[in-house]
Amino acid sequence: MKKAFLSERTIPFALLFFCILTYGLLIPWLGFYWDDWPYIWFAKTLGAAGFADVFSHDRPFLALLYSVNLPTLGTNPVVWQVFALVWRWLATLLFWKVFRLLWPERPRQALGASLLFLVYPGFSQQWISVIYSEAFIILAAFLGSLALMLAVLRRKIPFWPGTLAALVLSAFNLFSTEYFFGLELIRPLLIWWILGESISEWKKRIGKSILQWLPYLLVLGLFSVWRALLFQSNTYQISAMESLAVTPQATIAGLLKTLGSNVIIGGWLAWNQIFNPPNALEIQILTTRLFWVIVLASFGLAFFYLLQVQISGKETDEEKKHPERWGWSAVILGCLNLLAGGIPFWIANLPLTLNFPWDRFTLALMTGSVLLLTGLFEIFIRTFRQKVVLFSILISLAVGWQFYNANTYRREWELSRDFFWQLSWRVPGLKPNTLLLTHEFPFRYYSDNSLTAPINWMYAPDFQGRAMPYMLNYLSVRLKNSLPSAEPGLPVEQTYRAMTFKGNTSNSLALYLPTDGCLKVMDSVYTNKDSIPNLPYRMEPAIPISNLSQILANPENPVNPPPQYAPEPQHTWCYYYQKADLARQVGDWQEAARLGDEALGKGLLPNTPTEWPLFIEAYGQTENWKRATELTENAYATNPSLRPALCSVWERISKTTRSEKGLDKVSYMNDYVGCGKPLDTEGK
Repeated sequence: MKKAFLSERTIPFALLFFCILTYGLLIPWLGFYWDDWPYIWFAKTLGAAGFADVFSHDRPFLALLYSVNLPTLGTNPVVWQVFALVWRWLATLLFWKVFRLLWPERPRQALGASLLFLVYPGFSQQWISVIYSEAFIILAAFLGSLALMLAVLRRKIPFWPGTLAALVLSAFNLFSTEYFFGLELIRPLLIWWILGESISEWKKRIGKSILQWLPYLLVLGLFSVWRALLFQSNTYQISAMESLAVTPQATIAGLLKTLGSNVIIGGWLAWNQIFNPPNALEIQILTTRLFWVIVLASFGLAFFYLLQVQISGKETDEEKKHPERWGWSAVILGCLNLLAGGIPFWIANLPLTLNFPWDRFTLALMTGSVLLLTGLFEIFIRTFRQKVVLFSILISLAVGWQFYNANTYRREWELSRDFFWQLSWRVPGLKPNTLLLTHEFPFRYYSDNSLTAPINWMYAPDFQGRAMPYMLNYLSVRLKNSLPSAEPGLPVEQTYRAMTFKGNTSNSLALYLPTDGCLKVMDSVYTNKDSIPNLPYRMEPAIPISNLSQILANPENPVNPPPQYAPEPQHTWCYYYQKADLARQVGDWQEAARLGDEALGKGLLPNTPTEWPLFIEAYGQTENWKRATELTENAYATNPSLRPALCSVWERISKTTRSEKGLDKVSYMNDYVGCGKPLDTEGK
């Protein structure tokens, strides 16, 4: 093999390069997701001091982190995406340092494991940047604590300064969030490992290990007492302890089963999914072509770098002859990390899976997973070049997998942008204390809690205080829970972290966002289950109480979405649909018909025929019979299940038209559509 020419000093830069390649390519087109929006909005409305109340019910010490970072970084999503990427890189650097301090004679394994740690595919939420930049700060604190402790044990830094700094970082990790609580249980094993190099007598080694661990055990004990006895989280209850007292045998069996499944999920299935990327063989798709370009480039770069970097550290003759001995040590430590990492989620009875949003818990399994894989490579793969090939394959496929994940976030940001602009066009103003209802929007990375924040930002941009004016509820989640009923006249009071919404079901507005059409503001006359044949049944309870008088149709200052969604997109079909629907609401049929003419004149058409009835009625009310009949025939031929909606449209037209031609058209269309006939006899 040719002599390597890349210095070990290039490793931090190489890790940064792969971090950008994996998570940074789409940053300019990404935004805010999931709980990012609420925390950004809290910073805007409550200021830094308000985070004490925001986190008072579950993670009070986390308030300090958010109260510093949010006001400092502002509300630009690109800034937050870069911030999250930097902290993932720093956490990886600290993992590499821990590995090097624990096994200084294994520098190449440290580099390979660090690259796997960086691209770990079990966790797919990197781009929820406000939330997980903080998570990686906390993970970096835990790894930094381990690195300082190991440096003290190796006598690379003075005892007291190093130990005190390690204790502070350990406390910061534990009291900020419970995610990495289980990994603290691995600390005494690392101490035992290091001391074993100089102390052969096991009794002396045990005593010295306990003495070294004692300060960290004290911090861990203080946290455990505080969390179990002094502070009860409203969000994350310690449910397993109650079960342990009632059914100890069944609870312990459940613990072993759960932790065992975590080893499989985090150690194997997380990596297995990268071998089955979506649409991997459909080369005609642009995303697929980009995926393979990124995979092949990543493979070439990883292979070249792992071969060419010159790393200090020498293996002993024994290690060269029997690399599997170290491999088994890494496998054992990796499995113990995987087991310990899942403990906090078992205690809180939270599911740990690879599905969003529960894959966030795999953050605690990353260290164990890469140690397990690296150890297995050492056991079963003999030659250096073969190991480099395998590392490169895993790294490159994981980079491609994360690119796919990033692209789903990019698409979701575009969908959410489209939703908010449609909402602004259709609802240019909204009375305070309005409850927005829907069955569920077709978003993966947003919930009703997520979207409530930007909705308030949009309709109350200058809002300050604790009595928030708007709330969005998913009926699929809230009905018969925080929203007891969808009957009219019922008071509604819901908490939103440090804020409270108070409204009434009679002051509700029902929204429906299909996957193949424009946003619909629902009501009992125009947009109901007859006009949308495949309307989800959970949407139906909201339609009778949808109160369009909550909409301010002609406000002095029409709203715009939050500035993160600027600029306004090009006006396509849904713009004209929303503006025409607003015109219909105020009875301006001439404007609705004009908007229809403009849209059709530009060659714009709906994706679904359920949006034709609006313009059919507009043309009928303005006596443009040619277009009204043509659109009716087209809509009915495309989707016969629209017959009830089309019949209702022509019935309303019949009540306003007085011309003989108009009445003839009404009669003709009723016969053509078959109004009054059972739907299942149509065309038979």
